[in-house]
Amino acid sequence: MGSEVLIVEDQVLIALHLQDLVEEAGHRVGAMAHDAAEALAVTARQRPAFAIMDLRLARGSSGIDAARDLFAKHGIRCLFVSANIDDEVRRKVAELQPLGFIGKPFLAAEVIAAVQTAARTVIDPR
Repeated sequence: MGSEVLIVEDQVLIALHLQDLVEEAGHRVGAMAHDAAEALAVTARQRPAFAIMDLRLARGSSGIDAARDLFAKHGIRCLFVSANIDDEVRRKVAELQPLGFIGKPFLAAEVIAAVQTAARTVIDPR
């Protein structure tokens, strides 16, 4: 099986749907987190190839801050998923070397393609 992925999403049904799509893309979900602190705790124990990151997380935490910490502390890059896709958000996300950005609501095929591209990118960053 392919790469191990961390899903950081505060809405359980969306997280489960993303898990199904990651698996359909040929990869596995190593863990799920609902907020920034949980995402950092998970990556202290295991190192996923990349994370799928929502921008608004549980307990008021920021997906942008979580992504910045994951990259700074563990070199983990993120594929972002969010309903908030304005220019300011895209600018902040672009600073984090994103693996991609998917707007909500998303199509299954869009997520599958983005996951496959992200996995190829982290395995062979050329």
